Amino acid sequence: MWIDYADKITESASELRALEKKRSAERSVADRLKMLRLLKSEQCRSRSQVADVLGYSERQLGRWFDTYRSGGLEALCRTEKPGGKDERVTEEAWEALCEQMKAGKIARLKDAQTFLQEEFGIEYESESGISRLFKRRGVKLKTGRPRHRDADPEAQTAFKK
Repeated sequence: MWIDYADKITESASELRALEKKRSAERSVADRLKMLRLLKSEQCRSRSQVADVLGYSERQLGRWFDTYRSGGLEALCRTEKPGGKDERVTEEAWEALCEQMKAGKIARLKDAQTFLQEEFGIEYESESGISRLFKRRGVKLKTGRPRHRDADPEAQTAFKK
């Protein structure tokens, strides 16, 4: 039994195409709108045909269509923020930490861990947690070029000449 999607979808195919182009940067939202457009314009008569075109499972398309039926286009286009814990470091603590690093007072992950604990009461159990924090925030390890402890800078400059 075929569902008459053209009657169930209230927006026109041209409206859906315009929305799809407008939201093209958000691929999953654009694909949801494309699903509705293909069903409305009857280019695809079933969700299984749309699944082949878009590369999603029929079950996923069914969930999208159920979302559309229950909440409309607004619910279908809504993208939720991914879950997870909030970050422990506040913006104030992060700015203070950055200032300390720029001043050269913090050179190691252990120093950063100690600073956050003593100044703000933010406790990270391990240095790997601090490392992941820096990676999320885009901080890169800055190190000097390695030099041998017995190297003679004068001899090196004389060698270069």
